[in-house]
Amino acid sequence: MKHESGTFEGVGGQVIFTQHWLPDRAPRAVVMLAHGIAEHSGRYEHVARHLVEGRYAVYALDHRGHGKSEGERVMVGAFEDYVTDLRSYFEQVRATQPDLPVFLYGHSMGSLIALLFAAQYQDDLAGLITTGTALVLPGANRVMVTLVNLLDRAIPGVRLIPFDAEDVSRDPAVVSAYVNDPLVNRRRFKVHMIAELTGASLKARRALKSLRLPYLALHGGADRSCLPEGADIIRETCSTPDLTVKVYDGLYHEVHNEPEQVQVLDDIVRWLDAHATVRA
Repeated sequence: MKHESGTFEGVGGQVIFTQHWLPDRAPRAVVMLAHGIAEHSGRYEHVARHLVEGRYAVYALDHRGHGKSEGERVMVGAFEDYVTDLRSYFEQVRATQPDLPVFLYGHSMGSLIALLFAAQYQDDLAGLITTGTALVLPGANRVMVTLVNLLDRAIPGVRLIPFDAEDVSRDPAVVSAYVNDPLVNRRRFKVHMIAELTGASLKARRALKSLRLPYLALHGGADRSCLPEGADIIRETCSTPDLTVKVYDGLYHEVHNEPEQVQVLDDIVRWLDAHATVRA
């Protein structure tokens, strides 16, 4: 396996960190990975290794304000900036691998970025994968969303909501690594970030109706960060004729970091194998 890192200039000139993992043999397809909130692409090295073993080239970026990328920590001016950054990186990847189909894989906040990206550029993608899809956020009812939007106008920089590390995985070693990772930001989220997230979640729900590309959605049945009811919304709303939705009983938010991670990653590889065909 070959591993390299790099950077590119994102929206507003911010430097965005990237890394990729390539199989020793010619790859069957490309998987572009969008990580979740407050974390970074380095936490997906084991995911990349698993996919590389299946002969998939994996390309990932640290979203602005995350990991090794520039920007205020876990903050964005407009959620669409994440999508625009991803498009810039996509163009670089496609130039490097012009003959390979490209799949987009997003987790948690990354699932919203992936869904909004797919809604705009699905003709450029071979398929979409989301895990812990952030369509139903805890407490995000109509009253709360209205309140957050009002607070965003008045006190956008106030920190309100923390992320509970215990909700990441049932594996204590994963939780410990998460807590002690210097690139994971564990401060409470600012009001503006919460407003952007809830707004993106509503947009992503609407985007489901326009999807035509193959779509695999995986969710933990005991996910307390992005509620598993999101999987029901995907089943009921998504328009694509090639839809696979699977909920794993008892698994927490990061299904790829649970004790059953091999089963989850094998499910992803099998789905990719069924959909990866090189362009003519």
